Amino acid sequence: MSIDFVTFMAALIFSVGVWLLLSREWLKTIMGISMLGHAVNILLLQSSGEAADIFPQALILTAIVIGLGLQTLLLVFAYFARKKESVEDVDQLKEVP
Repeated sequence: MSIDFVTFMAALIFSVGVWLLLSREWLKTIMGISMLGHAVNILLLQSSGEAADIFPQALILTAIVIGLGLQTLLLVFAYFARKKESVEDVDQLKEVP
C-alpha cells in the first residue's frame, strides 16, 4: 500500500496546522486554523476523483470564502486585543467582568 504525494502533503499541512493551533500565540493559532482548512480542501479535492465533478469544487470554493472571512475576523480580534492589552499569549488576556 502506497500513499501518493498529494495525500502526504495534505497530511503534512494538517499536522503543521494542528501544531500551530496548539500554540498559545494569537497569530500562530490563526495560521493553524487556516492551514487546517487548506488541508481539508486538498483532501476533499483529492478524494473527488474526476476533474469534471463540480460538487467538490463548489464545496471547496465555499470553504475558501468562509475560511477567508473567519481568518479576517480573527485577525481583527487579535489586532484589537494586542492594541488594548499588548499581549501575545492567549492565557495572559484578562476576562471581561
